Amino acid sequence: TWPLLTMHITQLNRECLLHLFSFLDKDSRKSLARTCSQLHEVFEDPALWSLLHFRSLTELQKDNFLLGPALRSLSICWHSSRVQVCSIEDWLKSAFQRSICSQHESLVNDFLLRVCDRVRGLNDTVAPGT
Repeated sequence: TWPLLTMHITQLNRECLLHLFSFLDKDSRKSLARTCSQLHEVFEDPALWSLLHFRSLTELQKDNFLLGPALRSLSICWHSSRVQVCSIEDWLKSAFQRSICSQHESLVNDFLLRVCDRVRGLNDTVAPGT
């Protein structure tokens, strides 16, 4: 019989940890990052955050993702009865329905402004001609 060898996850090199994190969803990444400072540093690596997909409005408000320079794809889509209300012509909506749509629009707009501010800030730090 072979002796049982054990290895702690933090003994893996950064590239292996990034690869491991890449298989996890945003909540699982955040949970793992909370376990120690080394894993939190991996969570904050911009290379891990090239694709962001949000399936609900509440996901836009969480702190389980990083808006960084590696972001190449951003997807925000969700389906609910409330969102279906927002696809109705505005003049057909009741005041309550307009209120719901306004909240959705405000939340998404605020989030997209954060993304734009982040990109604008990154562009300001890049020297001309690079």
